Amino acid sequence: MSRRKQRIGAAFSAAAGTYDTAALAQIHAADLLAGRLPGPPLEGRILELGCGTGLFTRRLLERLDAQARLLATDLSPRMVERARAGLGDPRLGFVVLDAEAPEPAGGPFDLIASSLAAQWFADLPATLARLAAMLRPGGTLLIATLGAGTFAEWRAAHAALGLRSGVADYPDAGRLAAMLAGATVESERFAITHADARAFLRSLDAVGAGTPRPGHRPLPAGTLRRIMASLGRPCSITWEVLILSMTKKGNGR
Repeated sequence: MSRRKQRIGAAFSAAAGTYDTAALAQIHAADLLAGRLPGPPLEGRILELGCGTGLFTRRLLERLDAQARLLATDLSPRMVERARAGLGDPRLGFVVLDAEAPEPAGGPFDLIASSLAAQWFADLPATLARLAAMLRPGGTLLIATLGAGTFAEWRAAHAALGLRSGVADYPDAGRLAAMLAGATVESERFAITHADARAFLRSLDAVGAGTPRPGHRPLPAGTLRRIMASLGRPCSITWEVLILSMTKKGNGR
């Protein structure tokens, strides 16, 4: 496992205790993704990637057929522990798993789903192809990830000073759709208001999402204060959630 991936996993493990109270955007994304689920009921074998504390897992369980089986996975052992402690269901299993190396999860699956984990993948196109190959014919891949419009205000505040923020370069809907043959992508935007920019940054740390893009160097304290002040009090921050859907050709089970 790369050092960056270890940092990401450690950040999410450290946030396991604060995640649920700070995860406003994550809850909204989970609701958006749940609205695109096939069925109900959900049947067969289902794999969830990046389950976190179980926000989207709960939505999957609500739709599961009595005979269906759900395997919920996450890179962070503490997130898996917290989700397992909060969810008890004979149809549900947990495992610590790197979504970019999902072979131990087995397959084929009738549904592979993930809510706001794919933005952390080092190689998103290759991972999408790998996941699609794990689907049963007729199975569905359903991924919610962050789009290019995410944190537009934070990026703009940096750009005004000729700087690039630590936010990753997320794809737009067209670029994401082009990564996987047969995929369609929808975009949903919403804003969350914070008391100030410092509260925004603290909210990212509280859900484990404070790890910057590769190569980013922290700004001098004075520069960072100028950027935060420029966003005002309160400050509204945009999130763009892209929802990718792809159904594998075939007749199913």
